[in-house]
Amino acid sequence: MRVARELGAGDPWRLGGYRLAGRLGAGARGTVYEGYDAGGRRVAVSVMHGRPAADPELRARLGREAEAARRVAPFCTASVLDADFDGPRPYLVSEYVEGPSLRRAGRLFGGDDLRGLATAVATALTALHHAGVIHRDLTPDNVIVGRDGPRVTGFGVAPGLGSALAASALKPYAPSYLAPEVFTGGRVGRPADVFAWGAVVLYAATGEDAFAAGSLGAVMHRVLSLDPDLDPLPRSLRPLARAALAKDASARPAARDLLLDLLALPKLSDLSASLPLPDLPDLPDLPDLPDLPDLPDLPDLPDLLAVPGPSGAPTGDRTRSGPDAPGTPAATGPREPEVVALLRAGAQAGARVRTACDDPALGDLAEAAYAALGPEARKRAPAVFLRLVAVAADGEAVTREVKVSPAAEPVLGAFGGLAVRRPGGTWALSPALPYAWPRLREWIEAGRVRLVARDRFARLLPVLLAASAVLVTALVAAVIVAGRTV
Repeated sequence: MRVARELGAGDPWRLGGYRLAGRLGAGARGTVYEGYDAGGRRVAVSVMHGRPAADPELRARLGREAEAARRVAPFCTASVLDADFDGPRPYLVSEYVEGPSLRRAGRLFGGDDLRGLATAVATALTALHHAGVIHRDLTPDNVIVGRDGPRVTGFGVAPGLGSALAASALKPYAPSYLAPEVFTGGRVGRPADVFAWGAVVLYAATGEDAFAAGSLGAVMHRVLSLDPDLDPLPRSLRPLARAALAKDASARPAARDLLLDLLALPKLSDLSASLPLPDLPDLPDLPDLPDLPDLPDLPDLPDLLAVPGPSGAPTGDRTRSGPDAPGTPAATGPREPEVVALLRAGAQAGARVRTACDDPALGDLAEAAYAALGPEARKRAPAVFLRLVAVAADGEAVTREVKVSPAAEPVLGAFGGLAVRRPGGTWALSPALPYAWPRLREWIEAGRVRLVARDRFARLLPVLLAASAVLVTALVAAVIVAGRTV
């Protein structure tokens, strides 16, 4: 089961309109939380380290890249839903993808499964690059293997890599998946993502990072000088992986060309022919993608659909893309419907790679626990849970930590980590539970008037007690004075 760790003392419990349930992971770039919006939708909230709000140029760049990431076609990717880089905790919200990461999948991939995974990741990169987005941090940790096939996550929040290389600039990254040009101070563009694709595919087949070493210097040497052993890959994938892992960025194929090779299509227009791929009902048709403007701060990105001069493609008569260099001759790109058809075909091929996963949402866990209660415990449950909920000044329902009666403890204990007993005998609910569990939301709405009255009385009680104490003191003083007078 993929389980979010409980929030710690320094973790936020709410960001914007999202309640956080627990940590999914943390690294040099930031922390990823499981979260829920006001409608109960499960999301992944990536909270970045640093303070972009203090750097207007960085904040503007992140905002543009996040907006571009929101326009990425939803094929083999986790859709970006929201972002806020202005507050003290800058964050980006993306679709939650159920399932383990490739690194934690606990298995090696081979044969059709490996080809399907490679196709899904190439599909994701094609969609990203078509929207003007460079992932920059494609690793096995950012590939989720779930029920509907592999999905790429983690784009839209990776810091930029400029031509001036410093060791500190590499801290947010997994150096084994960085392209040679990163270490030599060259431009970091789409070819760097293609290099990472080759390393990810090799990891899927071996379970080992292709360029891993004991130090950053040793990793750099391996990336710059050594070619990894590709024998663990099927023969059909070796030429593609070898081309993707080329030391020279200009020799690598475009993600689109990788995808065409993986689908065994000599050229994009062949999508008009019938493909040996079944239609999957869970992949809805998407409207044609709108024309997307170039990002002003990424001048090193050429048009993905431009066709450079021939340089020997891995298979067929296609050409490879250049190294993001200016002056590359361009031809008219294919029609948008063909791009959508290519992405759909790649997603269908990748969706054949299915992995059973036990990753229930908080609401599902809570409902299962409630269903397991006996009849009497179910009757008590609404009152028990409403004791642990308060109404904030803005009208939002929030969890609170209180003591409950001994009769209520068995009810709460049945909910496991969703209801936690604290030192001192108090109980607390997961902060996200009022958003994540529809039944609790119904109880809160039904009892909102009573909750508001209770919380107002709780806020007034100290004032009333203080006033009573003053009144009693005054009465006692008056009695004493009267006695002395008599």
